[in-house]
Amino acid sequence: MAYDPVSRKLADNAPVAPEILSAFAKFEGLTLLELRARFEEADERFRTWVRDPVNEGRPISEAPDYLDRIALDSLLERRTWAE
Repeated sequence: MAYDPVSRKLADNAPVAPEILSAFAKFEGLTLLELRARFEEADERFRTWVRDPVNEGRPISEAPDYLDRIALDSLLERRTWAE
């Protein structure tokens, strides 16, 4: 199962920010292995951003990979139990 239209399901059932819907849409066609790889890449970039002293005190929502990481993590969790 590589396609799980989470972005459409969310939009049909709840008021969700377009930015998070876009993040889900960007990744929902990936396979489970591809999702894992992309999450690991995004997570490492996110952790690097958080560790950078320049970002101390800034909200994590300002991290460039913040929404991608949420979407990838959510899709991974759904797929782990479905595949």
